Amino acid sequence: MRMTYAIVLVVGLAAVLFDHLSSPSSGRPVSPEDFAGACAPCGAPCPSTRK
Repeated sequence: MRMTYAIVLVVGLAAVLFDHLSSPSSGRPVSPEDFAGACAPCGAPCPSTRK
């Protein structure tokens, strides 16, 4: 029974690793300057700065 759990764990970790490595990247690293003037972590502008 332990062997079954170990195999399932290894296969699951391999699937997660494969998915992570095969996913497309944004193409460039993101720097903090990209979000200058943003209030939210997603980069949304502050409501108070909208005109």
